[in-house]
Amino acid sequence: MTEAEIVEQAVQYMGLLLIGVSLIFSVVSAYIVALNYFVGDAMFMARLGAFAFVSLILALLMVVMIGAQNTHTGLVEALRELESNGGLSPAGRAVLDNTRAGTDGIVRLLLWVGMVTVFGALGYMTFLHRWTPDVVNVQLQSTKRA
Repeated sequence: MTEAEIVEQAVQYMGLLLIGVSLIFSVVSAYIVALNYFVGDAMFMARLGAFAFVSLILALLMVVMIGAQNTHTGLVEALRELESNGGLSPAGRAVLDNTRAGTDGIVRLLLWVGMVTVFGALGYMTFLHRWTPDVVNVQLQSTKRA
């Protein structure tokens, strides 16, 4: 691979990372809405099934993102090899400078901390929190005023 191809792939990785994060936000948001309106009142087995399903989806996204991170690490190693054989362009040096600054490690750490936090929060909201749908709250408030 040429340096230009490697840098292009590294830039595409950043886009993939942002798409993965946005998908995680979308899945979690949709699940919280479902908890509020459907799953929160459901029997235990239904809540367990819903949590298992959302966990499977989030785990799949996490595996894909870790695979992308590993591929990115390989691209950085390829740039290091090119650097040792000769000079790099400013774009190649910028990719390596990001890696040397610890950015890749920080991204990986934040992904893991974020996912552990998400699983903990969704587990609490699924199994421990007692949901009352917003429709019931609105009806209760209107009867109290009357």
